Amino acid sequence: MRVFLVAAQSAAAPPKPGLAGILETFLLEFAHLLEVLLESIAILIVAIAVAIAVRQLFHYKTKGKNHHLQEEIRLKFGQTLALSLEFQLAADIVATAVSPTWEELGKLGVIAGIRTFLNYFLQREVQELQEIAEAHRQKSSEVEDL
Repeated sequence: MRVFLVAAQSAAAPPKPGLAGILETFLLEFAHLLEVLLESIAILIVAIAVAIAVRQLFHYKTKGKNHHLQEEIRLKFGQTLALSLEFQLAADIVATAVSPTWEELGKLGVIAGIRTFLNYFLQREVQELQEIAEAHRQKSSEVEDL
């Protein structure tokens, strides 16, 4: 769909003559390619994280492991979601890097705000889970020492 939009933009405004036009076209195409690559990486990170988390949860439920393992699974999953959000934000920035309009900048600001908000609270939850996991590890080591 983005290719169609770029083609529609170039049809509305005549291409710049000479080297400037060639470089702008190259930058637009490169930015689009980089945006798609970053979005693909973000999706791949989420897909792999979901598969790993489901496998670990299944293993956790069937083996009747300690409750703190479920929190560690959530911790790792939360960390990968935060990483995915960073890649998605990078893709949004790249999408508006070349000749952005005020509308595109406004959308980027809203999207960046929402993703930053989500990432902030996700990081807080991850930090809490890390503290809980550390407390469980300390209790386990104290029990082993007895």
